[in-house]
Amino acid sequence: MVTLTQLRDAALGGLDRAVAEWTDLAAALDGVVGRATTGVGGPLRAAHWEGADADAAERGLAARGEQVMVAAQEARCVLTVLDTAAEQLRYAQHDLRAGLEEAAAAGFTVFEDGRLEAADPTRGVDPAMLSRRHELEQRLAAPVRKATEVDTRCAQTLARLRPMATADWADTAADGACVMALAGLDLATIPKGDPVAAAKWWAGLNPSERAMYLAGYPAVLGAMDGLPTEVRDRANRVALAETKVALLAELAAARAKRDAAGRTDDAKWRFRVTALKDRLAAIEGLEATLRSADDLYLMGFSAKNDGRAIIAIGNPDKATHTAVYVPGTGAGLARIDADVSRMRSLWLATQQVKDPGEVSAITWVGYDAPDTLTHAMSTSYADRAAPAFVRFLRGVGVAQGIDSNSHVTVIGHSYGSVVLGQAAHLSGGLVAKDIIVAGSPGMHVTRAADLHVNPHHVWVAAAENDIVTGVGSGAHAPAVDDGGRPRRVTPDDSEFGANRFTTDGANGHSEYWSTRHSASLDNQAAIVSGNYEDVRLLWGDRP
Repeated sequence: MVTLTQLRDAALGGLDRAVAEWTDLAAALDGVVGRATTGVGGPLRAAHWEGADADAAERGLAARGEQVMVAAQEARCVLTVLDTAAEQLRYAQHDLRAGLEEAAAAGFTVFEDGRLEAADPTRGVDPAMLSRRHELEQRLAAPVRKATEVDTRCAQTLARLRPMATADWADTAADGACVMALAGLDLATIPKGDPVAAAKWWAGLNPSERAMYLAGYPAVLGAMDGLPTEVRDRANRVALAETKVALLAELAAARAKRDAAGRTDDAKWRFRVTALKDRLAAIEGLEATLRSADDLYLMGFSAKNDGRAIIAIGNPDKATHTAVYVPGTGAGLARIDADVSRMRSLWLATQQVKDPGEVSAITWVGYDAPDTLTHAMSTSYADRAAPAFVRFLRGVGVAQGIDSNSHVTVIGHSYGSVVLGQAAHLSGGLVAKDIIVAGSPGMHVTRAADLHVNPHHVWVAAAENDIVTGVGSGAHAPAVDDGGRPRRVTPDDSEFGANRFTTDGANGHSEYWSTRHSASLDNQAAIVSGNYEDVRLLWGDRP
């Protein structure tokens, strides 16, 4: 139990120093993870080491990295408890000292147990003095009682935090929820849906406050457009790990229920087990993608439905040129590696152009894409995706700095071009200088100028034998009058008014980023890097 004297004389600066030290520790542990990735994992990948030993080394490095990430998250939980104790004890101490001053001014002597006695014995029996004494005794007791409650709650919370050497992601999730309840951090105070407000909010937090929110709300921070990319990456990797652990627990429970179910319910639980295994396989695929290189940033993650992920090659906050790629039908966690590989090919191609500057290539699977061609005939997927995409682009600009916003190019493949078309018509439109569409079934406009950008900055690729540009046009390409007969216009038509670049050697719907037939890839690299004079055109006018 905290006494009046202990609270009055407590040197709370020690708690403040402890908070700062734990904050520094968490940051240092984050740095260790980064150095392990770039300093150990990078050279191993560059050496093209293969075989059983290489696989074991990769698993070992990943496991050690996970342990350090867990330790960093647990350190953030500890500092949250200490910061809460310091803040609440400081309030209690302030109230106590104010009460003591008031008691002294009223002519009372204060004893260590909180009792008051009138300094003038002749006034001690005065009814008004007795009432005043009782009032002041209650006032002094309240902060002491509050301090005792704070001390007990914080001590109990610290006791439940496991030693960092034995903690795992299940612990961090539970510990994060526990310390947030203790700290009283309100999720409602975090701005949502406004990248500018999010950036301003984050900039106003001190390092320990940022660490506290990362301890309790990693998934929320990871999804916040406008926050620095490194913050989102750290938060999303924590959210990814905690989600995987939760799904593994859910899978174990579903298997147990399947095994215990009778014939009537067995099919339901078998279906549930299969669905959970598929989601876990997709998550493991995302983890493998993130381990494949040291320049990847996880800017978004969700395991809902087919899963969502936003992965940047290179930090867009520091980029001179930024490409944001929106894939089409079938996009989701299960095939994120293929989509990131396309952007890796494009990123590598930009390194071969003149004066490429710093380039970031982002794969945006931030929406629920249609699963089949039949679903892709609907605009509803694009309608739901467009606001999220526009908000993401604005967040990229905010994180880069509005006044120094880099050259942004948006790239839509197949149904992804429909998303771009819908996004262009929202308030503010696409925050991008260049638009590239490949294999587009239509963008719900008949002219490039209707996308609300300079049509000289609209670029189109349509490879030989790509049937999507024709088959899908009935759903997404508006009709124009052609001598009394309606005719639908897709972006690859000359009257659309865009620049159509060459795709020599590419066939079908999926070779726009092929390194075997590099014409399409090289042209996109020239656009992304702003080297418009190097783009080889079938028709159109360069900027």
